[in-house]
Amino acid sequence: MFSHLTYCKMIGSFLLAAMIFFCSNAVADPVLNKVLSTHSITLAWVGSSKPISWELNGKPTGMAVDICQGVVDSIKKRYNTNINIQWVEISSAARFEYIIHHKADILCAIAGNTAQRNKFVNFSKPWFFTRTNFLAKKSQHINSLEMLSGRTVGAISGGTSALLLSAMNQNINYSISVKLMRSFDEGFDLLEQGHISAFVTDDIIIHSKLAEMADRDDYQMSTEGFGDVIPYGMVIAKDADEIEPIINEELKNLFISKRFDELYNKWFMSPISPTGENMRQPMSKDLIKEKNSYLPATETPTTD
Repeated sequence: MFSHLTYCKMIGSFLLAAMIFFCSNAVADPVLNKVLSTHSITLAWVGSSKPISWELNGKPTGMAVDICQGVVDSIKKRYNTNINIQWVEISSAARFEYIIHHKADILCAIAGNTAQRNKFVNFSKPWFFTRTNFLAKKSQHINSLEMLSGRTVGAISGGTSALLLSAMNQNINYSISVKLMRSFDEGFDLLEQGHISAFVTDDIIIHSKLAEMADRDDYQMSTEGFGDVIPYGMVIAKDADEIEPIINEELKNLFISKRFDELYNKWFMSPISPTGENMRQPMSKDLIKEKNSYLPATETPTTD
């Protein structure tokens, strides 16, 4: 028979162990807390954004998708738990709304980090950099930004390109008629059909489209990007305070281990299955600088 004192000690030890277990797994971040309690995470992705994110055989694929899957693996390992991934495809126009309203936990897609967007969502450290460019048919003879004035130009609703065109109309007195799209496919389709004179978007999207177009020689991309260089980051809610550093740690590990180089070469420097187009887009100077910032000083390559 246990004495009353022994019984109390056993109960006390059990309660202490339980408190240690729950406290060690307790998180203040409501997003991460939901992920851990439900063993499920919702990842949002945008289609038709090759090689960042698009659909292949009914499933999302692309560089952003690969990075996000690595983030989930990091969460599993850190908290020693199983987590199921629920993928949700969204439009480019609605991507930030899904994070703001907690319909998705992480946005794994094209997402430029701007000061305006930082008022509503948080971004991880950069993993890609882009510039704004436009694509037009050669028959339109549009060779410069100035030549967009007086024409109907397409841009993604809520995107940085649409904001840039609006600023050009206001600050430089251009008269660009901006037609807003909900997807990249819609923009390229309207350009092909002649409903818009040019489609303004991130340069990587244009390079991707040109790589897969049979009639690519009928089109021309603006020779220079305009606007600021824009970093891409994974997007999380403002209150996702503990998921954000996990994403950043995963990016750091990717850069340090050189696995990032493997990912980049897979999506930007090699034939993409199943169609075989090759982006042939070397890393930009900004991305190389970001990658090198994670390396010890003794390993950082010198530049002339």
